Amino acid sequence: MNQGFAPVFATPKSKQPKNPPQPISLQKLQGSLSSYFDDVPDPRVNRTKRHLLKDILVIAILSTIAGGDGWEDMENYGISKQQWLQKFLDLPNGIPSDDTFRRV
Repeated sequence: MNQGFAPVFATPKSKQPKNPPQPISLQKLQGSLSSYFDDVPDPRVNRTKRHLLKDILVIAILSTIAGGDGWEDMENYGISKQQWLQKFLDLPNGIPSDDTFRRV
């Protein structure tokens, strides 16, 4: 209380962090993204599985992050990014349809 009501200014800190975060490589990001879903149990009936659950989940999450707002947006995102997605997803029967995203 001996300082009264005088404003107290903090000492300025360095504008640059001492250890800035290092960018992650694209290969590491792609591998880790799809590997998160390897252990998710698939409740679907075997005869109805045309697409891997991992592929469906990854496309759904990426399209949502990109601003997608529904099943059709998930399919459209997958179609528009198919060449990139094929680098780290299996996609044995191509991009799942909007109906597949809805059912899963």
